[in-house]
Amino acid sequence: MKKFLNEILRLENLTWRHWLLIFMAYFMLNVPILLKNAADTNLAVFQAEAFLNQKLNIEKYFWDASVYEGKNYVSFPPVPSLIMLPLVAIFGTHINSVLVSLFIACLGMLLLYRLLVRLMPDGAGRVWVFSAFFFGSGFWLAMATSDHINGFAHVVCTVVLFFLLLELTGKQRPIWIGVFWALAFLTRQMTLFYGFLVLYYLFFDQENKKTAFKKLAIASVTFLVFAVVYLTFNYYRFNNLFETGYQYLLYTSTIRERVDQYGIFSIHYFLFNFYHMFIKGHNLLFTGNDQLSIGGMDQYGTSLLAASPFVIFAMKANVRKGLKIALWITISFILLGVLLYHNNGWAQVNAQRFSLDFLPALLILVALSYKYVPSWLFKSFVGYAIALNFLSFLIHGLR
Repeated sequence: MKKFLNEILRLENLTWRHWLLIFMAYFMLNVPILLKNAADTNLAVFQAEAFLNQKLNIEKYFWDASVYEGKNYVSFPPVPSLIMLPLVAIFGTHINSVLVSLFIACLGMLLLYRLLVRLMPDGAGRVWVFSAFFFGSGFWLAMATSDHINGFAHVVCTVVLFFLLLELTGKQRPIWIGVFWALAFLTRQMTLFYGFLVLYYLFFDQENKKTAFKKLAIASVTFLVFAVVYLTFNYYRFNNLFETGYQYLLYTSTIRERVDQYGIFSIHYFLFNFYHMFIKGHNLLFTGNDQLSIGGMDQYGTSLLAASPFVIFAMKANVRKGLKIALWITISFILLGVLLYHNNGWAQVNAQRFSLDFLPALLILVALSYKYVPSWLFKSFVGYAIALNFLSFLIHGLR
């Protein structure tokens, strides 16, 4: 029994028995979140229902839907809705989306474990990187808020990105690479820039350039097939191949003011988003006449560096130059898009949820930094991030 538990604590030689215990513990930890799930609030479910009814628009308006020519549409990419489709066909629209997200997150655990085995073969620190992501990052927030399409899409996209990274670092089958890249893009559009990693692994990291070009072409064409379907989907909804519906959202007053003046993307949003992504601290809201009672948390979230400080160790990663450049280019392009976007992901608790679009790539660098950072420092930063997440969820959950 001691050996069994030690294998879990070190994430070594895991079998189905280990995973059964890990998944049971994960579900038990998230029971309070499951019980608080608000049914009938996930646009992915409504879109799945529309698909089953052979419609592109949803029947009734719900928060974050787009309104165009008197009809209600889901502006978010369609893959989360396609995942929900068989469940809606069987159970109807009253689905516990957080429960579905938990199962998907468990798949993500298996995939990240396999990726970490590949990146950290000696096993040292593997459990710390694993725990950092699932309990010390915004992923937990996304899973907890999967009763809405925003969080659900982040969980789905993260798992798809793990599939993509495993394929890129493993067998490198071009069709599967194209499929996973496309599915990520059709879940969270900013993941388009994982194409830089695809380009590196399939072309620049290959000796035989002729074979490499053929593989890259196959992956790219596969991606384009999915992209064309998405563009057609847009056209039939909004009479524009490149219109996803975001400009037809019924924004709140503050965001409406921004979008009306500057559009969906603008340099005017940079300072606001940069502050929230990298500088903003963990903000508790104190209430009452004496301002001593905790009334909740600032819904603009906590910066990535304040909430998950272990990401700073990515700078210490020991990795070959080409891969390091490809990873940082991927991260930088996604980050630039996020910093120019009209909001920072509100509402959120102790996270900047948009960081999840580039965090899987950043996690590779974090994993490859472990041996080059003092062990006590790495573990302290991860422990702090996990503790802060627990505290934040406790405070937010008691509101």
